[in-house]
Amino acid sequence: MDTCGRAIDYLRISVTDRCNERCLYCMPEGYKGWERHEHHLTADEILRVVRVAADLGFRKVRVTGGEPLLRADLVEIVSGIASTPGIGCVGLSTNGTHLEPLAAPLKAAGLRTVNISLDALDAMVYRRITGGTFNQCWRAFGRTAAGFECIKLNCVLMRASMKARSGPSYYLPPNINCRCV
Repeated sequence: MDTCGRAIDYLRISVTDRCNERCLYCMPEGYKGWERHEHHLTADEILRVVRVAADLGFRKVRVTGGEPLLRADLVEIVSGIASTPGIGCVGLSTNGTHLEPLAAPLKAAGLRTVNISLDALDAMVYRRITGGTFNQCWRAFGRTAAGFECIKLNCVLMRASMKARSGPSYYLPPNINCRCV
């Protein structure tokens, strides 16, 4: 229980600090680089943490990063988390750029929900904010939206995205929630 009497049953696990985008709000100018791979938890270590957390009453796990889809063993990690006794829901937070080829294997492994960071619907504004390619993320979102129980779009409100009037909520089917964070 927290100080407001709410049950704490939600665990976020960062499986990597690496990311393929350079978002203005996430990667500050002068960023020196990532941790060495040997400092990352192994899949077995992550699953051990999940088992202990489940024994303590955690029921939901959200896999995050950096960009978790960059981790080669992510499908196996999700499968291990989903099959852990006591865990009822596995979610993923992603920028979506690598989601399209991994959506079906992740869903089969037990992934139920996905949060996608989509900061603009205008390709140039998206590139200015993230350094990435809008079409890659949007295509993945469009092709995977129906496959999961819930997809949330996270948009960090910034002057660049507001000036372009690129709020994603204008294009969303009913199983998609848009949150401005």
